[in-house]
Amino acid sequence: MLLNLNKRMIIVRILGGLGNQMFQYAYAKALEQNGYDVKIDISKFKKYKLHGGYHLDKFNIDLSTPSFISTFLSVSKIKKNVKEKNLLFDENLLKLTGNEFIKGYFQTEKYFTGIRAILLDQFTLIQSISKETNTVAKNILSSKNSCSLHIRRGDYVSDKKANSVHGTCDLNYYKNAIQLINDTHQNITFFVFSDDISWTKENLHIENAIYVDNKTIPHEDMYLMSLCKHNITANSSFSWWGAWLNKNDNKTVIAPKNWFVNKENEVACDNWIKL
Repeated sequence: MLLNLNKRMIIVRILGGLGNQMFQYAYAKALEQNGYDVKIDISKFKKYKLHGGYHLDKFNIDLSTPSFISTFLSVSKIKKNVKEKNLLFDENLLKLTGNEFIKGYFQTEKYFTGIRAILLDQFTLIQSISKETNTVAKNILSSKNSCSLHIRRGDYVSDKKANSVHGTCDLNYYKNAIQLINDTHQNITFFVFSDDISWTKENLHIENAIYVDNKTIPHEDMYLMSLCKHNITANSSFSWWGAWLNKNDNKTVIAPKNWFVNKENEVACDNWIKL
């Protein structure tokens, strides 16, 4: 494939778990809407096996993943490895010169708030969901008032490096969030999601709760979260997207005030409640 370097081409690297992949894609899609010729690079997933690998192919996305990445990066005019400086919104990352390879996490909706309708369509599942997920979906939709609650443990607990960066939301956070939801809404059924559902059942006792204990794959759990009328997130990009994709105009979303241990960030949306 011949490259037209007169066009403002941008390649955005996709890496990490499902939530991170979606932030990176949303940023890339926003660049496209700003007039750039945008491709996404998924080549690192050949060796990256964490978090189940590449997941965006489960969605209705349309940015291409060309096979000529190495050729593109070998051209001397290319600015290699333009990196996000920190976790705060950087307007300059939406005003690029072109012919750049971009790395980052872009974990704030400020990069793509203007294209919500486009992303809601792009992040629609194109694969049939499992029988077990469909059963939970019916329970959510038939409940009078539903709220998802996500507890992220996994590497946030077992990996010292991950724990030093992210920490974990303590039980008081969840108890306060549950109380707030119950104080402001009636007839709530909580749908509880976790990568350690046994620990969650033992340590967080919730009235009117359904613990989603299916062996589902990530995009299906996220889909179920998005069906709930309200959401309580962990400090996790995974449940962030479950809440962001929730189309209820009157939703209450509660997120942790401290998303990282010691890093300033703008992950939680402005209209979410931070505890």
